[in-house]
Amino acid sequence: MRVIILMIVLFIPAAALGQPQITFDDEIYDFGIVSGSLLLEHSFEVRNEGTEDLIIRKLDAP
Repeated sequence: MRVIILMIVLFIPAAALGQPQITFDDEIYDFGIVSGSLLLEHSFEVRNEGTEDLIIRKLDAP
């Protein structure tokens, strides 16, 4: 039992290394009250704070 716990403690942090880590300055942007006929646009800055490549395969808008 101790060996299993030791393996978990040692290998879980090692598995976390070398991972992509996505970060945003802002996750939400409020346009306020707008007319339904306006085309609105906003850009979000996306950064990879991890050590491996961050691959974004799909984006969805609500």
